[in-house]
Amino acid sequence: MRGLSGAVTALILVVASVVIALIVVGFAFNLFGAFASQGTTTVVPVGSARLYTGSAPSIVSSPLSGNNVVYLVVTLDNKGPNVNISSAEIYNQIVIPSKEYVVTKNGQGQANNGQGQANNGQGQANNGQGQANNGQGQANPVTGFYVPAGPSTIVLAFSGVNIPSSVNGSVINVELRLSNNQAIELNALVD
Repeated sequence: MRGLSGAVTALILVVASVVIALIVVGFAFNLFGAFASQGTTTVVPVGSARLYTGSAPSIVSSPLSGNNVVYLVVTLDNKGPNVNISSAEIYNQIVIPSKEYVVTKNGQGQANNGQGQANNGQGQANNGQGQANNGQGQANPVTGFYVPAGPSTIVLAFSGVNIPSSVNGSVINVELRLSNNQAIELNALVD
């Protein structure tokens, strides 16, 4: 009987070890869904933000027309997948974006109107006219309002934002609200 008892104990220990190993591997590879970490998207600002009130920044292609249009230029680092931008609070006014542009860095190459030339570090050619951007890149419109995965500079256009000219040259608080319930606090220099 002693031999049988020792074998049963050994079998129980082997089974318990295998179960523990499977649980550890399951958590390590996020296999248990509700019990594992949900991995929230984290978006953080990189550097300072600028808010243009008088006209669009020079890097924006096809700016919006109309009164009270402001452009927020900000670099964000998104540590997860694309996340939608729900709204923003600018100068105590809650607004939704009207248009979004993503800045194409020099060297990535972006053709405009089918006639442009890739940048290759030389600037951006528009309509074959060869306008150099002096290393600033070009802000091209995108469909939707989102923060792309990874680091990127975006330009958001907002219509109907009343900002008095007396705040030009000062820094104001801007809050971007994302669809994952994250709010990004920015200090934006008003131009």
